[in-house]
Amino acid sequence: MEIKKIYVNDNEKGTIICEKCGKTRVVTLSDFKNIGKPLKVKCSCGHFFFVSIEVRKFYRKSTHLNGEYIKVSHDASKGLEKGTMIVEDLSRTGLGFRTKTQHNLRVRDMLRVRFTLDDAQRSEVHKSAIVKRISHNFVGAEFVDFDAFNETNRLLGFYLMPR
Repeated sequence: MEIKKIYVNDNEKGTIICEKCGKTRVVTLSDFKNIGKPLKVKCSCGHFFFVSIEVRKFYRKSTHLNGEYIKVSHDASKGLEKGTMIVEDLSRTGLGFRTKTQHNLRVRDMLRVRFTLDDAQRSEVHKSAIVKRISHNFVGAEFVDFDAFNETNRLLGFYLMPR
């Protein structure tokens, strides 16, 4: 059985949509956001389904996009680290990627990332990001300018819209 994700907004509310009849209901999720397991929901039409509560501020899209990263160093004697990556998830504020080889990245490192979206235009994205978490070859990074009004952020906004 598929588990639907519900995103909690700033008011700690989320919208549940029945996959059978399409009815929607806005519910307060503050009591459930730390449960850590799917919740069973019964719609007024009688349909049962499961939802998981996602506390992220912004939608995160699963992807499989090719790209590369460059570690930006303020110390020229250390040189730059460059590598290829697969972007596994993407949001308005950052990305998660897997390096194709071993890396020497550390939390708080500054990166330049480049990847190609799988949209109709095959749009190329160039962004600066700061490493926030690392687990083996998986790296989570936050975009430096995610709040700026620029063409790249507009492009990502359209790409991340639910279809």
